[in-house]
Amino acid sequence: MSRSVLIVGTTPDYVLKLYERYSNSLLFLTDTRFQEDPLLKTLPSSSLIFASLENSEEACRITCEFLKAGLAAPEGIACFDCDSLLLASRLGSELGLRFPAWEAIARCRSKFESKKIWTGRGVASPIASIASSLPETIDFFKSHGENMVLKPLAGSGSELLFHCRDMSGLTKAVAILEEELPIRKGNPLFRPFPNPAGDSFIDPCSCWVAEEFISGPEFSCDFVFLEGEVFFIRETGKIKATDKPFGSVLAYTFPPRYPAGFQKRVLKEVLRKATNSLGFDWGYFMVDYILHQGTPILIEMTPRPGGDSIPELVRAAIGVDTLALYLDFVQGDFKEPEELSLPPESFASLNFFAPREGTIEVLDGGKVRDCPHVRKLFFKKKTGERVILPPKDYDNRLLGYCIIEAKPGLDLLVETQRLEQLLEVRIAENA
Repeated sequence: MSRSVLIVGTTPDYVLKLYERYSNSLLFLTDTRFQEDPLLKTLPSSSLIFASLENSEEACRITCEFLKAGLAAPEGIACFDCDSLLLASRLGSELGLRFPAWEAIARCRSKFESKKIWTGRGVASPIASIASSLPETIDFFKSHGENMVLKPLAGSGSELLFHCRDMSGLTKAVAILEEELPIRKGNPLFRPFPNPAGDSFIDPCSCWVAEEFISGPEFSCDFVFLEGEVFFIRETGKIKATDKPFGSVLAYTFPPRYPAGFQKRVLKEVLRKATNSLGFDWGYFMVDYILHQGTPILIEMTPRPGGDSIPELVRAAIGVDTLALYLDFVQGDFKEPEELSLPPESFASLNFFAPREGTIEVLDGGKVRDCPHVRKLFFKKKTGERVILPPKDYDNRLLGYCIIEAKPGLDLLVETQRLEQLLEVRIAENA
């Protein structure tokens, strides 16, 4: 049975989600460590290719052998995980399927290299430097207004982020980075990746990024870059969780509420210039940006769709399936979505974080689902599973999220707290 899109990477839960939604058009290349995962047992063997994704040569060989056997003939190649983008690019080259060039991907995989290039090309982005010790970090801190952000060179957007405003906070942040980064060597997101400036590899577990702190509301968007033009797919606002580690997202809002006077044509031009400067000439992208005094300041960009709760938020709000749009795009079929007519912040997705570490004994969202303004409730956890909190793990703490229809002026922090009280959660700390 032929498949029209080869999905490179991703985890069993996401494989199952994509298969159930688009089962007739997908073939999955996933890591051998998931070969016995019960979630994948429901998929036919003709939909799955297993290989060590850490060994790109082996993964390409196994995939090519599978395809040559006549079991599938993909018309496009797609990737939803940052750690598999370089492999997807290599496979695209070998199979003759269009995918962004690996050199451009390597530039955006480094949260330092991308900013360095943008700054050099006149694209507004935080001034940044690489540091690997406390003295180097202190030097940057003192020379940039004693107000900075520390983050890993690679990794997820909210993992091991620190806002440093005094020497005590800086020293503590560096100590955590020095302890936690080496532990993540086995995490695919923290694998060494090619240095776009040379033939060597960059180890994201041996250094970190120091960058100036930029104030202002934060947003993210998906866009397509095609024939030199930028086409918006979706835009969302970000509400930060101020009572959680820095960078944690309380909620996404849709459509976003931009400051008065902001013009999206300015953002389009910034994105066009930023994409070109990294070496991309085609692709589907996600980008995070801050509006500082009305100017878009780019934080990071990657050639894949936005994740977290964003696809479900947009789908529940207006019926647009951003994942399906991406899969169509990689097959050469793209149609720009219609312009929105919704008022700002008509919908929001609210994150529910575990209050403590331990084993989940009870997790019930019936009372939340009964609320008339709740469109969807998704649990990422289930009873019997353990919860681990930062700094050891930043993704594991998320119990789930709900998508709501928001009335004008709704305080999302207060609403999240109210709905959290309706959740039935019991976690045994020492179980």
